[in-house]
Amino acid sequence: MRAVALCLLQHNDRLLLQEFWHEFEQYTYYRPPGGGIEHGERAEEAVRREMREELDTELENVQLLEIFENLFHYGERQHHEIVFLFRARPVGERLFAHDRVAITDNGNLRTGVWMPIPKLLRQEVVLYPTTLRERLLAGPL
Repeated sequence: MRAVALCLLQHNDRLLLQEFWHEFEQYTYYRPPGGGIEHGERAEEAVRREMREELDTELENVQLLEIFENLFHYGERQHHEIVFLFRARPVGERLFAHDRVAITDNGNLRTGVWMPIPKLLRQEVVLYPTTLRERLLAGPL
């Protein structure tokens, strides 16, 4: 079991999501930026650290939206996460300038995409954790 802190960064009607390639089933999927909570670290500290590491940004107006379990298979392994889902605003306007944003994830350069929320609600792309779509359908973030 792994505890993770994920961050919903919203600008207008778009969310910043990290793009991934599912190497076993061969498709693109999206997930909010964030990562593991280290031993002795509080969830809010983890989400702030992850946004500094991945996006080189500080956060303001950090709010815990909910905590939920995420059970999924990747390859032949079963995974179990406890997800702390936060909403926040990055300090400054730099991240809003382009549709795609560089994300540094564990030393690897990845892509962040400002994804329109209506596109997520219409299930035009694969969004993980799957519970997140239910949260979006429930109303405004």
